[in-house]
Amino acid sequence: MLRQRSTRMIFKQIFEHGTDYRSLKTKVTNSFYDNYEAIVYFIQYLRNRHLTVDKRSESYGKFSYGPPQGMYFKVEAPTVYDFLSLRLQYWWKRQKENYQEYVETEQYKKFVTLGPDLAAAKFVLECGGKIRFKDNDEWLDKTKRDKILKLPEKYDESYVLEELDLSEYPLRYEHLYFIFNLYYLKTLSFKGCETINDWFLDKISAEYPNLEQLDVSECKNVTERGLEALYRMPNLKKLIITNYRGTAAFDLTCFMLEEVNPFLTCQVQQPKYKTITDK
Repeated sequence: MLRQRSTRMIFKQIFEHGTDYRSLKTKVTNSFYDNYEAIVYFIQYLRNRHLTVDKRSESYGKFSYGPPQGMYFKVEAPTVYDFLSLRLQYWWKRQKENYQEYVETEQYKKFVTLGPDLAAAKFVLECGGKIRFKDNDEWLDKTKRDKILKLPEKYDESYVLEELDLSEYPLRYEHLYFIFNLYYLKTLSFKGCETINDWFLDKISAEYPNLEQLDVSECKNVTERGLEALYRMPNLKKLIITNYRGTAAFDLTCFMLEEVNPFLTCQVQQPKYKTITDK
């Protein structure tokens, strides 16, 4: 009983007082893993702690200050740490990211009632991308305002998005659902997008069952770990990528994808400028 009680007290101190720099004795650690009741208590404590953190009271946000008059989004004030460490450039970067997130959300809210295809099409056009509808050979972009204005303002099932190009646009991971539910999409391009990484590839690999061509070339944050998830795309026929790190595992992953999908061809490009590989 004393052994169990001491174990509970030690792990309670760790999570309540944050004693990260205090070393635990090996005997106490071993006693915890051998004690089933202590493990059950510890798991229940974590669950209760998780519920307490996620739980929002009725008065949550009651005294929060909104954006200043004449502004649409809340601006985060620089902290003392930002001034003392000369990190104002990072603070300003966060403000621009917050503004970009606000713009993307407000844009999509205007188009969400049009259905997934038209909503995604108008959102991509507002972001400077290009789209092409089914049974239409012409690509649409911002320069063709007259044809964009002719797009319906209500849901129309005849408008099916077939190709989408968001090259060099910093799409956020939280806003990926803006271009989801496009079940007839065949071509998708994220060429040169700095925000595209392994998490993105893992997420989109299960969202486009009929995708035939994927372009993630010049995306510096894409590695072989993200490519492994593309086996979920059975209809993928062409994959355009760039091996920035020049690793053999990258080429091996492409080879394995072609083995899993005999109709797939991986077009591996070499970077214009070599990057330093991680050690």
